[in-house]
Amino acid sequence: MPLAGQQGAVQENFPQLAQQAAEAQRQGQGEQAIRLYLKALRIRPKWPDGWRNVGMLLADRKEYARAEAAFRNLVDIEPKNADGWALLGLVEYEQGRYDDAFAHIQHGRALGMTNADLYNVATFNAALIMIQKGEFEVAQELLVRVARSGVEDSDLTNAFGLAALRIRSGLDKLEAQQKSLVARVGQIGYQATHSPVPETIAAYRKLLAEVPQAPGLHYAFGNFLINVAHYQEGIEELHKELELRPDDVMTLLQIAMTYLKINQPDRALPYAEKALRLSPGFFAAHYALGWTLFKLGENERAIAELEQVVQREPNSPQAHFALSQAYLRAHRKADADRERGLFAKLKQRGLGLGAPPGGREYSGTPAENLPLRPEE
Repeated sequence: MPLAGQQGAVQENFPQLAQQAAEAQRQGQGEQAIRLYLKALRIRPKWPDGWRNVGMLLADRKEYARAEAAFRNLVDIEPKNADGWALLGLVEYEQGRYDDAFAHIQHGRALGMTNADLYNVATFNAALIMIQKGEFEVAQELLVRVARSGVEDSDLTNAFGLAALRIRSGLDKLEAQQKSLVARVGQIGYQATHSPVPETIAAYRKLLAEVPQAPGLHYAFGNFLINVAHYQEGIEELHKELELRPDDVMTLLQIAMTYLKINQPDRALPYAEKALRLSPGFFAAHYALGWTLFKLGENERAIAELEQVVQREPNSPQAHFALSQAYLRAHRKADADRERGLFAKLKQRGLGLGAPPGGREYSGTPAENLPLRPEE
């Protein structure tokens, strides 16, 4: 154990080590900067700037597991550090842990990131995760946010194309012709965030005139039309998609949900029923049919379908809301109140206001949390 005077001398070295680490970082001496930051952190283990800087240096060197340890220490010390949560999510993404990455990136976005470049990178990566998971609508919403911030590059436009055409695989796994289609649809999608609606419609029609049989293209155009409230035209395009792919469940569901949106549940019913026949395990098909039956006044059948939805997808706020309405109509007030409470809780979590997953207390010394070498 050091004597009191010796301990004071060690403590006085912290400013010097911190300054030397920052200077090494500025000079591009990454390994030296990491060593100096870790020495400083052994003296002052709850130094948030030190954990952030060493984490970023390690991420630059693609040492993602060690960077993750650094960023976890950062958010343990500062739980409301939005940029720290986003950085944690990004290194989790690089390690293929997409659920954790998405949750932490979204938490950072909800807390309010201060770095615009980090916000765009994190939001873009969140969109890529949603594309891989098949959550294309969510992906498009995130991509629009990035595009409207002024970012423009081929990765962004290609992501727009993948989301619009509902392609989960990466661009590198596609054939040349499909890559070209993704790029062209992506450019239309990107331009739609800055251009008047008629220009986007014209661009889609021009592309469809060239490749009318391209899988997913009528769906992409129809989905765009529906999103800008051109409902009948959108439904027509979705029907053209069905001519090419009669058993495409997502097209059937989009038609059903659009008919519900314009208050025509009787027309929605056959599409929702067919979607469920084709994909009986798909919770969205149960939801579409359940909500359609509710709108048609067939409340008991609606409840049966919607109860299956919340069993299969308990984290869907829309499902709990729909079930609460069906219970209310059936005069099951306690059940309705329970579902409405779950809806409110999930809605809040979806906005990033709930507790972040994976939180923990600061867990000890820097040497224990982040070895200088992997074998240490």
